[in-house]
Amino acid sequence: MYNGYLVQLHLHTSETSRCGHDTGYDIAKACKEAGYHLIAITDHFFNANIGCDRDLPWEEKVEYLTRGYRSAKKAGDEVGLKVIFGWETFQAGRELLTYGLDEKFLLENPDIDQLPYEDYIKAVYRAGGRIIHAHPYRQAPYIPDFKPDPSSVEAYEVFNAGNREEEWNEKALHEAEENHLLMFAGSDAHSCSNVLCGAMLFKNPVNDIHEIFSEAKLGNSKIVRSLND
Repeated sequence: MYNGYLVQLHLHTSETSRCGHDTGYDIAKACKEAGYHLIAITDHFFNANIGCDRDLPWEEKVEYLTRGYRSAKKAGDEVGLKVIFGWETFQAGRELLTYGLDEKFLLENPDIDQLPYEDYIKAVYRAGGRIIHAHPYRQAPYIPDFKPDPSSVEAYEVFNAGNREEEWNEKALHEAEENHLLMFAGSDAHSCSNVLCGAMLFKNPVNDIHEIFSEAKLGNSKIVRSLND
C-alpha cells in the first residue's frame, strides 16, 4: 500500500481511441483495483488516432470523443473512483495531453483540432485548461522530426510507461529540470493490463487537474514508475 493518493493521467479506451483494447468501464475498474484515487481518460483527439470517421459533423465527433470517458465515469461512480476528462491531441508531431475543459468548450470551438500548435495552446490556456506535453522525445514512424518547445507549456510527461526507449524519458526529464517545468508520469495504457505503471503519488487528495498542478507545484507529488515495485 502507498501512503498517499495515486493518480493516473494518461489512459486510452476502446470506445474512442482506434488503438484502445479495453473499455473505459473496464479500465476504470482495473484502476480502482490497483489502488488509484483519480484517473484521467485522455483518448486520442480528432487530429490523432480517434476511431470515428473524421468527416462526421463536429457535434457527432465531440460525442464520440467523450464515449470512453463517460464509460469510465460510470464505473468510477459505482466503485468510488474519481474520473476526469481529457484528450491527447497531435500538433505537428507534438502530442499534448489536455485537461480541465469539457464538452461545452469543444462544441463552442469547432475545428480547434486544426489550429496551429501555438494557437491551440493559447486557446486552451485562455479557457482555463491545462496541458502536459506527452512523451516529448518519443520516436515513431507516425511522428515527424521536431524539437520540443519547453517555453510553450508548463509541464512535461517525463516518464511514459509506453516509451520503447528509456532514453526518451531521460531526455524529457533533463529538459524539464533545465526549464523548471512541472514533471508528471503516465501509463499511456490502452488496456487494463498496463495501468500499473507510470503513476503519480500525491500527499494530499486531489479532485481535479487544477489541484493536481497546484500540489505538484508545492512539491507534494512524486513519480511511481511501477505499482509492482
